[in-house]
Amino acid sequence: MNRLFILILYLYLIAVNTNAQDLKLIGKAEPGGLLIGMGKNISSVSLNDSKIKVDKNGLFVIGFDRDASGTYLLNLELTNGKKETKKIQLPKRKYIVQKIKIAEKFVNPPPEELERIEVEAQKMKEARLQVGKIDSALFSKGFIKPAEGRISSVFGSQRILNGVPKNPHNGIDIAAPEGTPVYSTTDGIVIIAGEDFYYNGNFVLIDHGHGLSSIYLHLSKLNVKTGDKVTKGQKIGEIGSTGRSTSAHLHWGVQWYGNRIDPMSLLEIKF
Repeated sequence: MNRLFILILYLYLIAVNTNAQDLKLIGKAEPGGLLIGMGKNISSVSLNDSKIKVDKNGLFVIGFDRDASGTYLLNLELTNGKKETKKIQLPKRKYIVQKIKIAEKFVNPPPEELERIEVEAQKMKEARLQVGKIDSALFSKGFIKPAEGRISSVFGSQRILNGVPKNPHNGIDIAAPEGTPVYSTTDGIVIIAGEDFYYNGNFVLIDHGHGLSSIYLHLSKLNVKTGDKVTKGQKIGEIGSTGRSTSAHLHWGVQWYGNRIDPMSLLEIKF
């Protein structure tokens, strides 16, 4: 075996060890699904034409909306200049229909509440616009279920309130007695801790970095305030029945930027 062949073989092995074959994708590629990507030699990532944040350790996250469909291209650029593309084909997903009886004022709000609802909606819009500005992957410790209790409503179900079709349920409901502790699903920063909103009641919205956020609605008590840094498993409030709620429960919602994510998909991710 001559020296030139050995040199070529050596360079080839280096190339193999520095490509995206080291990439790991954890999670489910499905509507409402979340994927965590990890790789040592990744310099940039994009999903179709959208650039994805990557931290210094090669960690990134992508999510697919409840109604997402079709094929996505995950494009990676490596530190050695090479580029690779992985094709992600989403399966179809079916959702249930859920019929709920609720106070009529929450289906058709009285005129005197409309201004309040509009003001609160604007506050939520402004808070949501803050998500995505954190470049650090604060979610790198993984995720936990935020409260103990029975899953009383699943993600994505079509809501029929008092016979009127409404928006799909963009989270899960965890039924438990009032006062049950609620914990942050992972590290993050509180974007808004709101009190007595018409629909949300008392609630907390947390930014976990890279566009990933979680929200906790209908709380009886808040243990954090806007701007607080929180850690995985830190108590942020207690279950209640404030806002548009028929009984004591936690509504737990997750988004990746504007994409609605099934919170249960986070619990399937093991780093």
